[in-house]
Amino acid sequence: MLIFNLKFTQMEFNVSNALKQLNNDYSEDKASEIIENLLYNSTDFSDEDHEIIDQLGDKFLRIAAQIFVEDLAYDFNTLVNYWEAFIGQLTEEQSQSLLNFAIEQTDTEFVEDFIIGYRKFYSNPKESITFFNKLNEDEFYEIKFFKARCYEVLGENEKAVEAYNSYLNSAHFKKEENTEQAAVNEFYISHSIAPLLVSLKKYDEAKTYFDRVLGNIDFEDYLANFEGSNQQEIKSFLDDYVTTLEETGDKTTAEKISKKIMQYFS
Repeated sequence: MLIFNLKFTQMEFNVSNALKQLNNDYSEDKASEIIENLLYNSTDFSDEDHEIIDQLGDKFLRIAAQIFVEDLAYDFNTLVNYWEAFIGQLTEEQSQSLLNFAIEQTDTEFVEDFIIGYRKFYSNPKESITFFNKLNEDEFYEIKFFKARCYEVLGENEKAVEAYNSYLNSAHFKKEENTEQAAVNEFYISHSIAPLLVSLKKYDEAKTYFDRVLGNIDFEDYLANFEGSNQQEIKSFLDDYVTTLEETGDKTTAEKISKKIMQYFS
């Protein structure tokens, strides 16, 4: 499952040096500053980075949890765009500790229900959905996105497609000031929906979503857009595109894309 994330202009930030300096001279203000930097400058953690975070211990993760809870209470969209990447870089034990600390630090029921649901996603997505269902989807439209991911992991692909589309059709994205965000979301969510429809053999519908991703972008720009992503998942997406083209009668384009796939992934 390819997790989409938005690309932002990154300031130069060396996470390893920052963590080492924090470990040598710790303060809550410095910890907060590093966490904010990590949120807005997505970085791959090294084994050494994980070790330093372990050395920093609960005090660092509690600060992260505090910021996490404050962000969620203010705007759930920060989770999709920023916290997903940060939490995903932590070890499983570190991420669980952060989420447990977050639950301790909130007395807001909807935030607590969401965090519990999110925490359970990786171990029990069905139970995760139970907690997400407690929340008002009209008020917290991002819940639809996370439910879709749960259904996808569970292999309930029709429900996943329905939930992803429900997310895309949220009233939030109909507002004029959110037009740009809506366009970016449509690109990445369509990237998730198209292969699900292929698995259901709904090729005509799948073609619509493939066109949203690849219709106005050339092959090289598409690959550049997903630079650093799981290459096997990218290849699988393109293979599904070829299958869809063949099943919908566009043999010429299918052959052209197949050759490009062979050249790039050989």
